[in-house]
Amino acid sequence: MSSPPPSRLLPELLPLLVCVLLPPAAGVLEHALHAEISSSTDTTADCPPVLPPPDELHPGGGRAGGSARQERDTNGVLLGFLGAYGQTQVVLGALPLAVRNVNKDPQLLPGRELQYLAADIGTLGANPSDSGLRRRDSSLAALALRVMTVMRDRGAVAFIGPDDTCGPEALVAAAWNLPVISYNCADARMSDKRVYHTFARTLPPASKVSKSVVALLRAFGWSSFVMVAGKQPAWSTGVRDAIEDLARTHDVAISDICEFSDYIPRHIEEMEAIVQKTYETTRVYVFVGEHVALVDFVKVLHRRGLLEKGEYVVISVDDEIYDPKSKHKIVQREYLDPFLRDGAAWSAEDAVGFRSVLKLTPGHPRNPKFDDICKDIKEFSTSPPFCVPYHRLIFNSISVPIHAAHLYDAVMIYARALTEVLRDGVDPRNGTAILEHIRGRPYQSVQGFDVLIDDNGDAEGNFSVVAALPDDGEGISMQPVGYFAYGHANDTQSALPEFRYFSTNRSRQIQWVSGSPPRAEPLCGFRGERCTYRADWRLGLPVAALGVLAVVGAAFALKHYRYEQKLACLLWKVDSHAITLIPAAGNEAASKSMMCRRSARSVAAGGPEPDPGDPDPEPRAHTHIGLYRGSIVAVKYVHKRSLDLTRSIRKELKQIREVRHENLIPFIGACVDQGALCILTAYCARGSLEDVLANDDLHLDNMFVSSLVADILKGMIYLHDSDIVSHGNLRSSNCLVDSRWVLQITDFGLHEFKAGQVEPDGERRELRRCLWRAPELLRAGGVPGVLGGSCGGHGGGHGGHGGHGDHGRGTQKGDVYSFGILLYEIIGRAGPWGRSGLSDQEVAARVAAVPPPGQPAFRPDLRALEADGTAEYVLRCMESCWSEDPEQRPDIRLVRVKLKAMQAGLKPNIFDNMLSIMEKYAYNLEGLVQERTNQLTEEKKKTEALLHRMLPKTVAEALKRGDPVEAESFDCVTIYFSDIVGFTELSAVSTPLQVVDLLNDLYTCCDSIIEHYDVYKVETIGDAYMVVSGLPVRNGDRHAGEIASMALQILSRIRRFEVRHRPGEQLQLRIGIHSGHCVAGVVGLAMPRYCLFGDTVNTASRMESSGLPHRIHISEATHALLQRLDGYQCEERGVIAVKGKGNMRTWWLVGEDPRQRAARAPPRPAQTACTACRCRAGLTMSETPDLLRRPAGGEALSADDVRPDASELHRRALEDWLRYAGADVCDAIVRKLAPHHARGHQSAPVVTFTEKLA
Repeated sequence: MSSPPPSRLLPELLPLLVCVLLPPAAGVLEHALHAEISSSTDTTADCPPVLPPPDELHPGGGRAGGSARQERDTNGVLLGFLGAYGQTQVVLGALPLAVRNVNKDPQLLPGRELQYLAADIGTLGANPSDSGLRRRDSSLAALALRVMTVMRDRGAVAFIGPDDTCGPEALVAAAWNLPVISYNCADARMSDKRVYHTFARTLPPASKVSKSVVALLRAFGWSSFVMVAGKQPAWSTGVRDAIEDLARTHDVAISDICEFSDYIPRHIEEMEAIVQKTYETTRVYVFVGEHVALVDFVKVLHRRGLLEKGEYVVISVDDEIYDPKSKHKIVQREYLDPFLRDGAAWSAEDAVGFRSVLKLTPGHPRNPKFDDICKDIKEFSTSPPFCVPYHRLIFNSISVPIHAAHLYDAVMIYARALTEVLRDGVDPRNGTAILEHIRGRPYQSVQGFDVLIDDNGDAEGNFSVVAALPDDGEGISMQPVGYFAYGHANDTQSALPEFRYFSTNRSRQIQWVSGSPPRAEPLCGFRGERCTYRADWRLGLPVAALGVLAVVGAAFALKHYRYEQKLACLLWKVDSHAITLIPAAGNEAASKSMMCRRSARSVAAGGPEPDPGDPDPEPRAHTHIGLYRGSIVAVKYVHKRSLDLTRSIRKELKQIREVRHENLIPFIGACVDQGALCILTAYCARGSLEDVLANDDLHLDNMFVSSLVADILKGMIYLHDSDIVSHGNLRSSNCLVDSRWVLQITDFGLHEFKAGQVEPDGERRELRRCLWRAPELLRAGGVPGVLGGSCGGHGGGHGGHGGHGDHGRGTQKGDVYSFGILLYEIIGRAGPWGRSGLSDQEVAARVAAVPPPGQPAFRPDLRALEADGTAEYVLRCMESCWSEDPEQRPDIRLVRVKLKAMQAGLKPNIFDNMLSIMEKYAYNLEGLVQERTNQLTEEKKKTEALLHRMLPKTVAEALKRGDPVEAESFDCVTIYFSDIVGFTELSAVSTPLQVVDLLNDLYTCCDSIIEHYDVYKVETIGDAYMVVSGLPVRNGDRHAGEIASMALQILSRIRRFEVRHRPGEQLQLRIGIHSGHCVAGVVGLAMPRYCLFGDTVNTASRMESSGLPHRIHISEATHALLQRLDGYQCEERGVIAVKGKGNMRTWWLVGEDPRQRAARAPPRPAQTACTACRCRAGLTMSETPDLLRRPAGGEALSADDVRPDASELHRRALEDWLRYAGADVCDAIVRKLAPHHARGHQSAPVVTFTEKLA
């Protein structure tokens, strides 16, 4: 696992370093500053009645006392102990015990005394929440760093601890070059010695068991296995990943990796699926999970008869230390399966399956004196300075945690390393030297076995193999049979230990069921493919027939199984906490900016906004907008208390998740949390079709209408051909329009999911929905308030709703009727029933009523459409769609054929069609601006300018003409790369807004320079700037001169560039240039980019990265071209090693002759009258990705506040506009735009002229 460099960790540590560097508050650490170092053998000291405050330092250790305020003994070595008095308090006694034993050993620290200062910094507690954990972690780290600073000032040369948190402490100690030896820190990041080079620990990380697992596999020749892992406990993920990586390193194949959930009632079902999937492809299982899950897994294997012959083996990884006192409990029913209460569900035979189980657990202490040591630890923990509250009955009943042994070992290995360092004459404060004598060496643990410290300073740990052995008179029990020994030659991180038995007595070794270890693969292979059998040809035909039947049956079974697995996967499920709702006020503001103006009856896409002046406002589709995984989504709540995830509901969710069509709204997921039932779909920025039709200012010409109708038909055809079969609730509010003017249908499917909900204002909403429903469905479901029923499907907007009863599902013929009403609504733009003067209830009642014989059914009036000149074939199609007899209605495909003439103007190319719609939208603005000086042309030019920003002008023009743009090869171009030296460090000490301001100022400066040269800006990535010359329009050999002159001018300008938020600090720009062959072309369709490919790009980047600040580094090819052009001064750098290119001869570009540059430059066009007008006005605008922008927040800047060197790009855009409009409106434009100078980089809507020009 890689760790971030110190520069990335610095922002995380800054708040903690502030706590350390600031003086402590009054009273805090007061006792610590004046505490005296007392003798560890002083028995006259009494414990205080209560525990000391956590901020107090407690001295101890050494021989005769003395005062810390007196002169310190020069022979004393002071340790700083960062402990946790509130948790596992008995552990604390291991520190004074270890210090006493070090001082008593003449071989350790001869002539010196080991002393210590102890402080309580607390722990994180048990199972804190994520937010609470972060706050508590920061608080403890701040306290620990403050205590460490005081300890260092008191003379501490090393630190032992702390508990839980260790990252900030280890990082600070590394900065001080003081060693830190932790006994209870499992953070995997601490293994990175590039950052934490003075850190070591005696607590093995959870992933260390992976070496023992792989060593056990190799010891018995098992070359492949299947890993079964759970999501709980927390250490299982790290162990699984470590086993997977180490197995691949040692050529041990992993046949499959299976996971199971932590939901115990489903363990049996999941284990059966895992065994069914893998038992034919493996004989060895590696199980990583809790013991309860292991019980279920072994039970499934045993009841399938896979463990009877000893052909399978299960290696279980457990983090619990083996306890000899519970060796019988592991195979007892109450311990194996404590969740079973039915005696019939368990039999004694199930325990027999554990004969094929090998458990890897942390080794039990083998030191015969360990019990006496534990007693001493208890005794020391009750003495000063820790003074753990003592009660004989309690102390006799509790056991000393294993962390006490790790704490004891931490002191001992430090004393051993310090002894060697002092013997070599090295400063004892040199933490790096101390760690060199700790890493890569074994030590004798107080537990009675050898432990190796690897090169990362992590203890490898000692793991035992526990197997089922016969027990005298008590059946079988789990007993340790072997261990893993590390050799001194294991100097690599992937080196494996050697598995050894504790005893040479075969009765105390693994008792294999078959008498020998199972094979990793049968002799004939898992399916007998390695053995040849002579089949009787007379049995061939029936066997073949049975085989075909078996294959067909298996295929159906597999298909059914996979289908069931998909139903059970719940891939659609969304956690309610992962959704961040956007306030309704923000939605409304965002929606209003999507269109130029809204009519009095228009509504924002985010929610209903009825006109206050309308006595009977129409209800609009309402949805909530939120953020999910960084994307804006529409959230539609389902008004139900709870939801039972039945099979039919899961089937619905699976179906709708698999629906993928450009004219159907994408389904993101659903939340089924109680009280938060909702559906998530993609968000369409332009609202619903109902909103578009209600916007009186938006002109919909024939092409717009044809495009919308075509999108509806394509979506409905796909829906009718899918498993969903029909929509059932097609109406204008369920047709959404995205930002590309593509219509997408929503509110389909999920009928049972939404069934039974009670909506607010439900009767009115249902009456509104009945306006689009077919008469036969109205009669079946009833009309609210008339026939005592419900019209069916609910919903609208992005999310959609459900329905009441089966009629909410609708029919395909009913969808055709709804489409006929919708077509009438689109063309007439007067609602689904025009201006009939009837209420929704009256309309629904008349439609549901059976017409008398010979009388036409009640339908919308077509006379208004006939008067407007609607095509006859469109009117006849409407009439056929809403026919009273469902059988006489055409299907949706036939409707598309009937309206084929309507789509004659649409283009087959998606990009062209979208561009055409956008152009139509721009033309529609002509009616809105009218007297606003031809704003239509302005919008069109903005669109073209935006396209020219994305692509070169020649490429953009070719795309607009519809010509194919193919990749083009260029024999020789010159590419420029530059970046800011130290940008990462500058960003670390700047806010995000300051970084954006810096880059905006820098790019504005560079863009204002490059537009004076024949170059093309390819892209900017972060602080990197890429420019090319010589493409897409070839310019001979001038490309090298254009880039060189541009680079010299940029470098000259950068020398005067000032960082706005760091006055006086100069940016250091590094530039690289290379010339050569490359290929360029347009990549992508949805967001096309003009990209460069070839080795020239890589070489130019290498020129930049191998250059120096404020220098222009050029290659030999570029130097040759510049010499040919003449007029450029270069200095040879010499031959250097370039990454990926070998040795290259390079030059520094140092200057040019301006006269040579002027002679090569083409003549510039004369200044126009409008250009002069622009200059008189003093208009300057900041270059932003949205072209011309007005100030945010309605603020105005005077002309004096605008920077004189602002980008010329917007000047050109304004000049082009003025050239088109004519010089007669120049002064008027200046008067209107003078107070609207852009400021900074802030993004605001595109500048529009909202007033008439005088």
